[in-house]
Amino acid sequence: MLLNIFKKATSLLGIILSISCYLLPDVSFAQYTKLLDFADTTNGINPRGTLVSDGLFLYGMTNKGGTNGGGNIFKIKPDGTSYSAIFQFDSINGTSPFGSLILDSVNLYGMTPQGGNTNMGVLFKIKRDGTGYTKMIDFAGSANGSYPVGSLIENGAFLYGMAQYGGANDMGTLFKIKTDGTGYSRLFDFDSLSGRFPFGSLISDGTYLYGMTNQGGINNLGVIFKIKTDGTAFSKLLDFAGAANGQFPRGSLFFDGIFLYGMTDQGGANDMGVVFKIKPDGSAYTDILDFAGTSNGRSPWGSLISDGVFLYGMTRAGGADNTCGSDGCGALFKVMTDGTGYTKLVDFGASNGSAPYGALVAEGSFVYGLTANGGSGSCITGCGTIFRYDWPVGITESVKSTDFNVFPNPFSSQTTILFNNDIKKGEVKIVDVLGKELRTLRFTGERLIIERGELLSGIYFIQLKTEQGVVSKKLILTY
Repeated sequence: MLLNIFKKATSLLGIILSISCYLLPDVSFAQYTKLLDFADTTNGINPRGTLVSDGLFLYGMTNKGGTNGGGNIFKIKPDGTSYSAIFQFDSINGTSPFGSLILDSVNLYGMTPQGGNTNMGVLFKIKRDGTGYTKMIDFAGSANGSYPVGSLIENGAFLYGMAQYGGANDMGTLFKIKTDGTGYSRLFDFDSLSGRFPFGSLISDGTYLYGMTNQGGINNLGVIFKIKTDGTAFSKLLDFAGAANGQFPRGSLFFDGIFLYGMTDQGGANDMGVVFKIKPDGSAYTDILDFAGTSNGRSPWGSLISDGVFLYGMTRAGGADNTCGSDGCGALFKVMTDGTGYTKLVDFGASNGSAPYGALVAEGSFVYGLTANGGSGSCITGCGTIFRYDWPVGITESVKSTDFNVFPNPFSSQTTILFNNDIKKGEVKIVDVLGKELRTLRFTGERLIIERGELLSGIYFIQLKTEQGVVSKKLILTY
Protein backbone atom coordinates (compact mmCIF):
# COMPACT_ATOMS: atom_id res chain seq x y z
CA MET A 1 0.00 0.00 0.00
CA LEU A 2 1.55 3.27 -1.15
CA LEU A 3 1.06 6.10 1.28
CA ASN A 4 1.87 9.72 0.65
CA ILE A 5 3.18 11.49 3.79
CA PHE A 6 1.31 14.67 3.35
CA LYS A 7 -1.92 12.71 2.32
CA LYS A 8 -1.88 10.28 5.02
CA ALA A 9 -5.26 10.45 6.94
CA THR A 10 -5.73 11.08 10.81
CA SER A 11 -7.85 10.51 14.10
CA LEU A 12 -7.39 11.45 17.91
CA LEU A 13 -7.12 9.63 21.48
CA GLY A 14 -5.42 9.54 25.01
CA ILE A 15 -5.58 10.99 28.62
CA ILE A 16 -6.10 14.61 29.75
CA LEU A 17 -2.91 15.48 31.64
CA SER A 18 -3.31 19.14 32.52
CA ILE A 19 -6.62 20.99 32.69
CA SER A 20 -4.98 24.27 31.75
CA CYS A 21 -3.68 22.78 28.48
CA TYR A 22 -6.74 20.77 27.45
CA LEU A 23 -9.74 23.05 27.90
CA LEU A 24 -12.07 22.54 24.91
CA PRO A 25 -13.19 24.07 22.74
CA ASP A 26 -11.09 27.17 22.13
CA VAL A 27 -12.67 28.61 19.01
CA SER A 28 -10.84 31.52 17.42
CA PHE A 29 -12.74 31.48 14.11
CA ALA A 30 -16.17 30.35 13.00
CA GLN A 31 -14.76 27.15 11.50
CA TYR A 32 -11.45 26.91 13.41
CA THR A 33 -11.10 25.03 16.70
CA LYS A 34 -7.91 24.72 18.74
CA LEU A 35 -7.95 21.22 20.20
CA LEU A 36 -4.77 21.20 22.28
CA ASP A 37 -1.93 23.44 23.45
CA PHE A 38 1.43 21.70 23.73
CA ALA A 39 3.17 22.40 27.02
CA ASP A 40 6.71 20.96 27.08
CA THR A 41 7.35 18.16 29.59
CA THR A 42 3.70 17.14 29.94
CA ASN A 43 2.93 16.61 26.26
CA GLY A 44 5.83 17.79 24.09
CA ILE A 45 6.48 20.95 22.09
CA ASN A 46 7.04 22.16 18.52
CA PRO A 47 5.46 19.44 16.32
CA ARG A 48 6.90 19.61 12.80
CA GLY A 49 4.91 17.18 10.75
CA THR A 50 1.46 15.91 9.83
CA LEU A 51 -1.07 13.86 11.76
CA VAL A 52 -2.13 10.38 10.64
CA SER A 53 -5.38 8.51 11.38
CA ASP A 54 -6.38 4.91 11.96
CA GLY A 55 -10.07 5.76 11.95
CA LEU A 56 -10.25 6.10 15.72
CA PHE A 57 -7.26 8.22 16.73
CA LEU A 58 -4.97 10.88 15.37
CA TYR A 59 -1.26 10.11 15.84
CA GLY A 60 1.65 12.51 15.63
CA MET A 61 5.07 13.47 16.98
CA THR A 62 6.58 16.48 18.68
CA ASN A 63 10.05 17.73 17.78
CA LYS A 64 11.06 18.57 21.35
CA GLY A 65 9.78 18.36 24.90
CA GLY A 66 8.29 15.41 26.66
CA THR A 67 9.89 13.56 29.55
CA ASN A 68 13.38 13.42 28.00
CA GLY A 69 13.27 16.65 26.00
CA GLY A 70 13.68 14.86 22.66
CA GLY A 71 10.04 14.79 21.60
CA ASN A 72 7.36 12.12 21.80
CA ILE A 73 4.76 10.12 19.91
CA PHE A 74 1.18 10.93 20.88
CA LYS A 75 -2.41 10.09 20.09
CA ILE A 76 -5.59 12.08 20.61
CA LYS A 77 -9.27 11.81 19.73
CA PRO A 78 -10.67 13.92 16.88
CA ASP A 79 -12.68 15.97 19.39
CA GLY A 80 -9.47 16.95 21.22
CA THR A 81 -9.99 14.77 24.30
CA SER A 82 -7.96 11.90 25.73
CA TYR A 83 -4.47 13.04 24.74
CA SER A 84 -1.84 10.42 25.53
CA ALA A 85 1.93 10.40 24.96
CA ILE A 86 2.57 6.78 23.98
CA PHE A 87 6.37 6.98 23.57
CA GLN A 88 9.15 9.29 24.76
CA PHE A 89 12.18 9.68 22.50
CA ASP A 90 15.69 9.68 23.95
CA SER A 91 19.29 9.74 22.76
CA ILE A 92 19.35 5.99 22.07
CA ASN A 93 15.95 5.56 20.43
CA GLY A 94 16.04 8.77 18.39
CA THR A 95 15.29 12.44 19.04
CA SER A 96 13.79 15.52 17.39
CA PRO A 97 11.49 13.95 14.78
CA PHE A 98 10.93 16.25 11.79
CA GLY A 99 8.34 14.40 9.74
CA SER A 100 5.28 12.23 10.12
CA LEU A 101 4.23 8.72 10.98
CA ILE A 102 2.67 6.20 8.62
CA LEU A 103 0.70 3.13 9.66
CA ASP A 104 -0.28 -0.32 8.56
CA SER A 105 -2.72 -2.70 10.23
CA VAL A 106 -0.42 -3.19 13.22
CA ASN A 107 2.41 -0.64 13.46
CA LEU A 108 3.32 2.99 13.17
CA TYR A 109 6.56 3.73 11.28
CA GLY A 110 8.70 6.87 11.39
CA MET A 111 12.15 8.43 11.44
CA THR A 112 14.12 10.90 13.52
CA PRO A 113 17.02 13.08 12.27
CA GLN A 114 19.00 12.82 15.50
CA GLY A 115 19.70 10.30 18.23
CA GLY A 116 20.53 6.64 17.87
CA ASN A 117 23.95 5.00 18.09
CA THR A 118 25.64 7.58 15.84
CA ASN A 119 23.38 10.58 16.59
CA MET A 120 22.46 10.66 12.88
CA GLY A 121 18.89 9.52 13.37
CA VAL A 122 16.91 6.28 13.38
CA LEU A 123 14.11 4.49 11.54
CA PHE A 124 11.62 2.83 13.90
CA LYS A 125 8.32 1.07 14.28
CA ILE A 126 5.95 0.94 17.23
CA LYS A 127 2.51 -0.47 17.92
CA ARG A 128 -0.36 1.96 18.17
CA ASP A 129 -0.75 1.38 21.90
CA GLY A 130 2.88 2.46 22.46
CA THR A 131 4.31 -1.00 23.00
CA GLY A 132 6.79 -2.90 20.88
CA TYR A 133 9.10 -0.04 19.97
CA THR A 134 11.77 -1.37 17.57
CA LYS A 135 14.68 0.55 16.14
CA MET A 136 15.01 -0.81 12.60
CA ILE A 137 17.97 1.33 11.46
CA ASP A 138 20.60 3.49 13.07
CA PHE A 139 21.53 5.91 10.29
CA ALA A 140 25.30 6.08 9.96
CA GLY A 141 26.32 8.37 7.09
CA SER A 142 27.88 7.00 3.92
CA ALA A 143 26.58 3.48 4.43
CA ASN A 144 22.86 4.19 4.78
CA GLY A 145 22.23 7.95 5.00
CA SER A 146 21.85 10.40 7.86
CA TYR A 147 19.56 13.09 9.28
CA PRO A 148 16.22 12.22 7.58
CA VAL A 149 13.70 15.06 7.71
CA GLY A 150 10.75 13.48 5.90
CA SER A 151 8.45 10.51 6.21
CA LEU A 152 8.22 7.01 4.82
CA ILE A 153 5.82 5.49 2.31
CA GLU A 154 4.82 1.83 2.20
CA ASN A 155 4.57 -0.45 -0.81
CA GLY A 156 3.60 -3.89 0.37
CA ALA A 157 6.64 -5.46 2.00
CA PHE A 158 8.88 -2.40 1.59
CA LEU A 159 9.14 1.04 3.12
CA TYR A 160 10.70 3.78 0.96
CA GLY A 161 12.30 6.94 2.30
CA MET A 162 15.06 9.52 1.95
CA ALA A 163 17.81 10.78 4.21
CA GLN A 164 18.91 14.40 3.90
CA TYR A 165 22.64 13.64 4.17
CA GLY A 166 24.89 10.62 3.90
CA GLY A 167 25.35 8.21 1.04
CA ALA A 168 28.33 8.15 -1.30
CA ASN A 169 28.43 11.94 -1.73
CA ASP A 170 27.08 13.01 1.69
CA MET A 171 24.25 14.79 -0.17
CA GLY A 172 21.46 12.40 0.71
CA THR A 173 20.14 8.98 -0.20
CA LEU A 174 16.96 7.26 -1.33
CA PHE A 175 16.44 3.81 0.21
CA LYS A 176 14.05 0.95 0.82
CA ILE A 177 13.73 -1.51 3.70
CA LYS A 178 11.34 -4.33 4.53
CA THR A 179 8.74 -3.72 7.23
CA ASP A 180 10.43 -6.34 9.41
CA GLY A 181 13.68 -4.32 9.38
CA THR A 182 15.58 -6.52 6.94
CA GLY A 183 16.50 -6.00 3.31
CA TYR A 184 17.83 -2.45 3.54
CA SER A 185 18.98 -1.20 0.12
CA ARG A 186 20.38 2.19 -0.86
CA LEU A 187 18.70 2.86 -4.21
CA PHE A 188 20.15 6.23 -5.16
CA ASP A 189 22.84 8.63 -3.97
CA PHE A 190 22.13 12.28 -4.64
CA ASP A 191 24.83 14.64 -5.90
CA SER A 192 25.17 18.29 -6.83
CA LEU A 193 23.69 17.84 -10.32
CA SER A 194 20.86 15.40 -9.62
CA GLY A 195 19.84 17.36 -6.55
CA ARG A 196 21.09 17.31 -3.00
CA PHE A 197 19.63 17.35 0.49
CA PRO A 198 16.19 15.78 -0.15
CA PHE A 199 13.59 17.38 2.05
CA GLY A 200 10.10 15.97 2.47
CA SER A 201 8.72 12.62 1.45
CA LEU A 202 8.28 10.48 -1.63
CA ILE A 203 5.01 9.76 -3.40
CA SER A 204 4.28 7.11 -6.02
CA ASP A 205 2.03 6.53 -9.01
CA GLY A 206 2.62 2.78 -8.86
CA THR A 207 5.57 2.81 -11.27
CA TYR A 208 7.69 5.80 -10.27
CA LEU A 209 8.61 7.46 -7.01
CA TYR A 210 8.52 11.27 -7.11
CA GLY A 211 10.22 13.73 -4.78
CA MET A 212 12.13 16.99 -4.39
CA THR A 213 15.50 18.10 -3.10
CA ASN A 214 16.05 21.34 -1.24
CA GLN A 215 19.25 22.22 -3.09
CA GLY A 216 21.37 20.98 -5.99
CA GLY A 217 20.57 20.84 -9.67
CA ILE A 218 21.81 23.22 -12.35
CA ASN A 219 21.02 26.32 -10.26
CA ASN A 220 21.65 24.77 -6.83
CA LEU A 221 18.09 25.76 -5.91
CA GLY A 222 16.57 22.29 -5.76
CA VAL A 223 14.96 19.85 -8.21
CA ILE A 224 11.89 17.72 -8.83
CA PHE A 225 12.77 14.12 -9.75
CA LYS A 226 11.32 10.70 -10.43
CA ILE A 227 12.85 7.25 -10.13
CA LYS A 228 11.60 3.67 -10.41
CA THR A 229 11.12 1.66 -7.23
CA ASP A 230 14.14 -0.51 -8.06
CA GLY A 231 16.39 2.57 -8.17
CA THR A 232 16.69 2.75 -11.97
CA ALA A 233 15.54 5.38 -14.48
CA PHE A 234 16.28 8.44 -12.36
CA SER A 235 15.37 11.66 -14.16
CA LYS A 236 15.02 15.31 -13.24
CA LEU A 237 11.66 16.83 -14.08
CA LEU A 238 12.62 20.39 -13.16
CA ASP A 239 15.53 22.49 -11.97
CA PHE A 240 14.18 25.25 -9.76
CA ALA A 241 15.41 28.66 -10.88
CA GLY A 242 14.33 31.29 -8.34
CA ALA A 243 12.07 34.08 -9.56
CA ALA A 244 10.89 32.05 -12.57
CA ASN A 245 9.59 28.96 -10.77
CA GLY A 246 10.54 28.96 -7.09
CA GLN A 247 13.46 27.66 -5.07
CA PHE A 248 14.33 25.60 -1.98
CA PRO A 249 11.26 23.32 -1.66
CA ARG A 250 10.76 21.95 1.85
CA GLY A 251 7.73 19.73 1.43
CA SER A 252 6.31 16.88 -0.62
CA LEU A 253 4.39 16.57 -3.86
CA PHE A 254 0.71 15.78 -4.37
CA PHE A 255 -0.57 13.89 -7.45
CA ASP A 256 -4.16 14.08 -8.74
CA GLY A 257 -3.63 11.63 -11.59
CA ILE A 258 -2.77 14.35 -14.12
CA PHE A 259 -0.51 16.87 -12.41
CA LEU A 260 1.98 16.88 -9.58
CA TYR A 261 1.46 19.85 -7.23
CA GLY A 262 3.86 21.32 -4.70
CA MET A 263 5.21 24.44 -3.01
CA THR A 264 8.58 26.11 -2.54
CA ASP A 265 9.83 27.99 0.49
CA GLN A 266 11.31 30.86 -1.53
CA GLY A 267 11.48 32.17 -5.08
CA GLY A 268 8.69 33.26 -7.36
CA ALA A 269 7.71 36.84 -8.15
CA ASN A 270 8.02 38.00 -4.53
CA ASP A 271 10.73 35.60 -3.32
CA MET A 272 8.25 34.27 -0.77
CA GLY A 273 7.54 30.93 -2.39
CA VAL A 274 5.09 29.53 -4.96
CA VAL A 275 2.43 26.90 -5.53
CA PHE A 276 3.15 25.02 -8.76
CA LYS A 277 1.98 22.14 -10.89
CA ILE A 278 3.85 19.98 -13.38
CA LYS A 279 3.08 16.82 -15.34
CA PRO A 280 4.86 13.57 -14.39
CA ASP A 281 6.86 13.71 -17.61
CA GLY A 282 8.27 17.13 -16.64
CA SER A 283 6.17 19.14 -19.08
CA ALA A 284 3.58 21.88 -18.52
CA TYR A 285 5.14 23.48 -15.45
CA THR A 286 2.90 26.29 -14.19
CA ASP A 287 3.44 28.69 -11.31
CA ILE A 288 -0.20 28.90 -10.15
CA LEU A 289 0.31 31.13 -7.09
CA ASP A 290 3.00 33.51 -5.89
CA PHE A 291 2.98 34.05 -2.16
CA ALA A 292 3.09 37.71 -1.19
CA GLY A 293 3.21 37.94 2.61
CA THR A 294 0.33 39.62 4.41
CA SER A 295 -2.28 38.96 1.74
CA ASN A 296 -1.78 35.23 1.21
CA GLY A 297 1.12 33.91 3.32
CA ARG A 298 4.77 33.17 2.67
CA SER A 299 7.43 30.49 3.08
CA PRO A 300 5.48 27.20 3.10
CA TRP A 301 7.37 24.21 4.53
CA GLY A 302 4.59 21.70 4.04
CA SER A 303 2.51 19.97 1.40
CA LEU A 304 -0.90 20.23 -0.24
CA ILE A 305 -4.06 18.12 -0.13
CA SER A 306 -7.13 18.34 -2.36
CA ASP A 307 -10.89 17.83 -2.22
CA GLY A 308 -11.01 17.28 -5.97
CA VAL A 309 -11.68 20.96 -6.71
CA PHE A 310 -9.43 23.01 -4.45
CA LEU A 311 -5.90 22.55 -3.15
CA TYR A 312 -5.50 23.23 0.58
CA GLY A 313 -2.26 24.12 2.32
CA MET A 314 -0.53 26.20 4.96
CA THR A 315 2.31 28.68 5.05
CA ARG A 316 4.84 28.96 7.85
CA ALA A 317 4.83 32.78 7.82
CA GLY A 318 2.91 35.67 6.29
CA GLY A 319 -0.74 36.35 6.79
CA ALA A 320 -2.35 39.33 8.50
CA ASP A 321 -1.57 38.39 12.11
CA ASN A 322 1.92 39.45 13.26
CA THR A 323 1.47 38.81 16.98
CA CYS A 324 4.23 36.20 16.74
CA GLY A 325 6.65 38.35 14.70
CA SER A 326 6.92 40.89 11.93
CA ASP A 327 6.98 38.21 9.20
CA GLY A 328 3.50 37.01 10.16
CA CYS A 329 2.33 33.82 11.83
CA GLY A 330 1.25 31.85 8.77
CA ALA A 331 -1.98 31.15 6.93
CA LEU A 332 -4.31 28.32 5.95
CA PHE A 333 -5.54 28.71 2.40
CA LYS A 334 -7.26 27.12 -0.56
CA VAL A 335 -6.73 27.71 -4.28
CA MET A 336 -8.10 26.00 -7.38
CA THR A 337 -5.79 23.84 -9.45
CA ASP A 338 -5.67 26.48 -12.19
CA GLY A 339 -4.52 29.13 -9.71
CA THR A 340 -7.86 30.95 -9.43
CA GLY A 341 -10.17 31.16 -6.45
CA TYR A 342 -7.54 31.80 -3.80
CA THR A 343 -9.07 32.21 -0.33
CA LYS A 344 -7.22 32.73 2.93
CA LEU A 345 -9.22 30.64 5.40
CA VAL A 346 -7.27 31.31 8.62
CA ASP A 347 -4.63 33.76 9.77
CA PHE A 348 -2.57 31.91 12.34
CA GLY A 349 -1.48 33.88 15.40
CA ALA A 350 0.14 33.72 18.81
CA SER A 351 -3.05 32.51 20.50
CA ASN A 352 -4.44 29.98 18.02
CA GLY A 353 -1.12 28.56 16.80
CA SER A 354 1.59 29.73 14.42
CA ALA A 355 4.27 28.42 12.06
CA PRO A 356 2.75 25.18 10.69
CA TYR A 357 5.34 22.90 9.08
CA GLY A 358 3.26 19.99 7.81
CA ALA A 359 0.15 19.27 5.78
CA LEU A 360 -3.52 19.09 6.63
CA VAL A 361 -5.28 15.73 6.91
CA ALA A 362 -8.96 15.05 6.24
CA GLU A 363 -11.09 13.00 8.60
CA GLY A 364 -14.86 13.07 8.22
CA SER A 365 -16.20 16.62 8.17
CA PHE A 366 -12.94 18.23 9.30
CA VAL A 367 -9.32 18.75 8.38
CA TYR A 368 -6.72 18.59 11.14
CA GLY A 369 -3.29 20.12 11.48
CA LEU A 370 -0.39 21.03 13.75
CA THR A 371 1.43 24.29 14.40
CA ALA A 372 5.00 24.35 15.70
CA ASN A 373 4.57 27.53 17.73
CA GLY A 374 1.82 29.62 19.26
CA GLY A 375 -0.88 28.62 21.66
CA SER A 376 -0.98 29.12 25.40
CA GLY A 377 2.03 26.96 26.30
CA SER A 378 4.85 28.46 28.35
CA CYS A 379 7.45 28.49 25.54
CA ILE A 380 8.71 31.95 24.50
CA THR A 381 7.07 31.72 21.08
CA GLY A 382 4.39 29.25 22.15
CA CYS A 383 4.79 25.48 22.22
CA GLY A 384 2.49 24.65 19.33
CA THR A 385 -1.08 23.44 18.88
CA ILE A 386 -3.36 20.81 17.36
CA PHE A 387 -6.35 22.26 15.51
CA ARG A 388 -9.25 21.31 13.29
CA TYR A 389 -11.07 23.24 10.60
CA ASP A 390 -14.45 22.50 9.05
CA TRP A 391 -13.76 20.60 5.83
CA PRO A 392 -14.88 23.35 3.45
CA VAL A 393 -16.39 21.39 0.60
CA GLY A 394 -19.94 21.48 -0.67
CA ILE A 395 -20.59 17.75 -0.34
CA THR A 396 -22.70 16.54 2.57
CA GLU A 397 -22.21 13.35 4.50
CA SER A 398 -24.84 11.58 6.56
CA VAL A 399 -25.08 12.82 10.14
CA LYS A 400 -24.91 9.17 11.15
CA SER A 401 -21.57 8.58 9.41
CA THR A 402 -20.10 7.69 12.83
CA ASP A 403 -21.66 4.25 12.27
CA PHE A 404 -18.42 3.43 10.51
CA ASN A 405 -14.89 4.79 10.07
CA VAL A 406 -12.65 4.66 7.00
CA PHE A 407 -8.87 4.61 7.35
CA PRO A 408 -6.66 5.75 5.82
CA ASN A 409 -8.74 8.44 4.13
CA PRO A 410 -7.46 9.85 1.74
CA PHE A 411 -5.95 6.60 0.45
CA SER A 412 -3.97 5.57 -2.57
CA SER A 413 -4.07 1.79 -2.83
CA GLN A 414 -6.16 0.17 -0.12
CA THR A 415 -8.37 1.35 2.72
CA THR A 416 -10.37 -0.31 5.51
CA ILE A 417 -13.94 0.29 6.70
CA LEU A 418 -14.35 -0.31 10.45
CA PHE A 419 -17.98 -0.78 11.48
CA ASN A 420 -19.34 -0.08 14.95
CA ASN A 421 -20.30 -2.93 17.27
CA ASP A 422 -23.97 -2.87 16.31
CA ILE A 423 -23.33 -3.55 12.63
CA LYS A 424 -22.57 -7.18 11.80
CA LYS A 425 -23.57 -7.45 8.15
CA GLY A 426 -24.80 -5.27 5.36
CA GLU A 427 -24.10 -3.79 1.97
CA VAL A 428 -21.64 -1.06 0.97
CA LYS A 429 -21.85 0.91 -2.26
CA ILE A 430 -19.23 3.24 -3.70
CA VAL A 431 -20.77 6.09 -5.68
CA ASP A 432 -19.28 9.13 -7.37
CA VAL A 433 -20.19 12.77 -6.66
CA LEU A 434 -22.92 12.61 -9.30
CA GLY A 435 -24.54 9.63 -7.57
CA LYS A 436 -23.45 7.00 -10.09
CA GLU A 437 -23.02 3.58 -8.46
CA LEU A 438 -19.54 2.20 -9.16
CA ARG A 439 -19.22 -0.79 -6.88
CA THR A 440 -21.39 -2.87 -4.49
CA LEU A 441 -19.87 -5.01 -1.73
CA ARG A 442 -21.54 -7.22 0.86
CA PHE A 443 -19.88 -7.81 4.22
CA THR A 444 -20.10 -9.75 7.47
CA GLY A 445 -18.00 -8.84 10.47
CA GLU A 446 -16.45 -5.61 11.73
CA ARG A 447 -14.06 -4.82 8.84
CA LEU A 448 -14.18 -4.50 5.08
CA ILE A 449 -11.11 -3.83 2.91
CA ILE A 450 -11.59 -1.62 -0.16
CA GLU A 451 -9.10 -2.03 -3.00
CA ARG A 452 -8.40 0.83 -5.42
CA GLY A 453 -8.97 -1.29 -8.49
CA GLU A 454 -10.22 0.73 -11.44
CA LEU A 455 -11.12 3.85 -9.42
CA LEU A 456 -9.42 7.09 -10.45
CA SER A 457 -8.27 9.79 -8.05
CA GLY A 458 -11.05 12.03 -6.75
CA ILE A 459 -13.93 12.21 -4.28
CA TYR A 460 -16.43 9.37 -3.82
CA PHE A 461 -19.01 8.35 -1.25
CA ILE A 462 -19.35 5.13 0.69
CA GLN A 463 -23.00 4.32 1.30
CA LEU A 464 -23.68 1.80 4.04
CA LYS A 465 -27.03 -0.02 3.92
CA THR A 466 -28.11 -2.00 6.99
CA GLU A 467 -31.39 -2.94 8.65
CA GLN A 468 -31.27 0.47 10.37
CA GLY A 469 -31.15 2.43 7.09
CA VAL A 470 -28.52 4.09 4.86
CA VAL A 471 -25.61 6.27 6.00
CA SER A 472 -22.78 7.74 3.95
CA LYS A 473 -19.19 8.95 4.30
CA LYS A 474 -16.86 10.79 1.96
CA LEU A 475 -13.99 8.82 0.44
CA ILE A 476 -10.97 10.61 -1.06
CA LEU A 477 -8.77 8.64 -3.46
CA THR A 478 -5.31 9.92 -4.37
CA TYR A 479 -2.20 8.63 -6.12
